[in-house]
Amino acid sequence: MLLVLIVLFFLIPINLYLIFIWAPPVNWPGDKGLILGHIQKIFYYHVSSAWLMMLSLFLALIFSIYYLKNKNIKYDLMASVSVKLGLLFGVIALFMGSIWAKPAWGVFWTWDPRLTTMAITILFYLGYITFRNMLNDDIETRAKISSFLAIIGFLNVPLTFLSIRIWRSIHPIVIEGSSEKFKMSPEISFVLIFSIFTLSIFYILLFYLTYKVELLDLKRS
Repeated sequence: MLLVLIVLFFLIPINLYLIFIWAPPVNWPGDKGLILGHIQKIFYYHVSSAWLMMLSLFLALIFSIYYLKNKNIKYDLMASVSVKLGLLFGVIALFMGSIWAKPAWGVFWTWDPRLTTMAITILFYLGYITFRNMLNDDIETRAKISSFLAIIGFLNVPLTFLSIRIWRSIHPIVIEGSSEKFKMSPEISFVLIFSIFTLSIFYILLFYLTYKVELLDLKRS
C-alpha cells in the first residue's frame, strides 16, 4: 500500500490543478451560464463518486456470489466492505449533485428518475448494513443472508444507470454527452477520466484499510 500512497501523493494535486485551473468551465446557455460554468467543476468528483458507488456495489455482488459458492468468510467481509464504500461514495455523489442542482434546477432535490433510483439504492444498502449489525452473533447466517441481499440489491444499480435513458429526465447523459445543455470538450473529458482514475486509486486504499479493520474485528470476536 506504500506504492498506492506515493501514487496518490502525486495524483491528487495534479487532479486538483486540472479541475480548478486547467479545465475550462462549461459554456452553459442562459442567464446563469457563468455561475453554472464554475459550479460545474464539482461534477468531476460527482461523476467519479457515482461511478465508484456502482463499481463497489458490483464488487459486493461478485464477492457475495463467491461466498455462496466457497463459504469463505473473507468473501463476505469483502462484500461488506464493498457495500460500505459504495454507500459512502453514493452519499457523496448525491450531496455534490444537490449542490450542483440548486443553481442548475433551482432546487436541491427533485424526484428525477436518476435521483430517485439512486436514493432507493442507497436506502436498500443501508438496510443491508443494519441487518448485518443485528446478526453479529451468528456469523454464518449473517454472511449467507447478506449475500442474497447484496445480489438482490444490485438489480437496482443498472436501473439507476439506465434511468435517464428509460424515463424522461432533466439529468444530463454525461457519458454520451448527448445533452443539449452539457457538451464535453476534449479537455473536460480528459479531466473527468483523470478524476475517475485518481479516485479509483484512492478507493483501492480505502478498501484495503477497511478490509483489514473488518478482518481484525472478526478475529477478535
